[in-house]
Amino acid sequence: MSSLWIWIAVLSLLALLFLVLPLLKNQKAEHVEGSGVEQDNVNIFHERLAELDAEKTQGTLDDASYNALKAELEKSLLQDVEGKHALQYKTQPVSVAQALMVVSAGVVLIIASLAVYLDLGRSDDYADFLALKAQSEQSQPAKNGQNKAPDFVKAIDMLEEKLAENPADFEKSILLANSYMAIGRYNKVVDVYARLAKNLGAKHKDYARVKGSYAQALYQAQGEKFTDEVNVAIEQALAADAQESTALILKGIQAYMQEQYPAAIKHWQQAKVQAGQAQAERFIELAIADAQLKAGIAPVVDKAVDVANKAQVIINLSLAPELASRVKPEHTVFVYARAQGGRMPLAIERIQVKDLPKRIVLDESKAAMPTATIASVESVDIIARISLAGTAKPQAGDLFVEQKSVLVKGAKDLNLVINQLQK
Repeated sequence: MSSLWIWIAVLSLLALLFLVLPLLKNQKAEHVEGSGVEQDNVNIFHERLAELDAEKTQGTLDDASYNALKAELEKSLLQDVEGKHALQYKTQPVSVAQALMVVSAGVVLIIASLAVYLDLGRSDDYADFLALKAQSEQSQPAKNGQNKAPDFVKAIDMLEEKLAENPADFEKSILLANSYMAIGRYNKVVDVYARLAKNLGAKHKDYARVKGSYAQALYQAQGEKFTDEVNVAIEQALAADAQESTALILKGIQAYMQEQYPAAIKHWQQAKVQAGQAQAERFIELAIADAQLKAGIAPVVDKAVDVANKAQVIINLSLAPELASRVKPEHTVFVYARAQGGRMPLAIERIQVKDLPKRIVLDESKAAMPTATIASVESVDIIARISLAGTAKPQAGDLFVEQKSVLVKGAKDLNLVINQLQK
């Protein structure tokens, strides 16, 4: 931001110079009168020009002759009046009043410019741009071919600071919620969307979308369970907009879990109306095809979807017996795939210790975000972590296992044993 204000100062100084320099060059003009002969010469010029026009009209004078005579007449007039009028300029010293006027004009210019900029300027957006640009550069492929993950912690700190200044900023609130979602802080996502929904009100055009996202965050925060609170949020979103895609996707998932496959297909087909292309291709189409298969309906799967279906990692997960005494049956187990060197999960599943050993499939349907899925990379790092605190963030005392560079297409089943202790 310092560079921005430096440029503002430089440009303000240049503008001030354009204003001040002409005022400092205060000059006085004196007029030198010519003789009375000048007016006579002008009268003669007009008389002779009228005669030439008359001769041309009568046909006694052709165009070439007329133009030559007219040019000669004009030349003669200029020679006669040359030097008759002159303006002489004398530089005068600047008075106190003039100096005050110059200084006042400069001060007014600077104050007015800053006032307009502070009211209409976009310095906050510029700061956000610089921060997000730096974050984007961090996420570009490194020299070794691996992707460096964006620093979501820095982005979150920045967004929280901006929202503390302006809690009503809708776009920054959405960005903050997405950042929380990317690192698995679902309770924080719930808080953001709850505040947004309350501020917007049920009649706002974005209320249904916010309420649908709130329902999704609540569903994830409560262990992917359709509690009464989640169901109420879904119905509120659909009451505001019957085509709200996130709420319809959740309705489809609920029906699918209850083995009501035709109902699930209906909800997901309806969700495609407002869903983005990436979400439709990477989740909805795949979910519909799976539900159709279970319902005995032959799914129509195009080549692109068939390729995406093959993007998966199958894990046979177990816990080392010598570490079983360190955990409780209800402790949460996070199993996720992320891009090599990255931090954001591309596919994630959450179970409990009591479910082990278990066969787990990480594929497109387990995407943490619709725009970042396991099919977007060739290989992933697989991490299975037993969290004593119930959060995805690693903490001392957690048990884990990690396997790097696992192919996501055509790979054999992966046997993993949780046998390491987080220091």
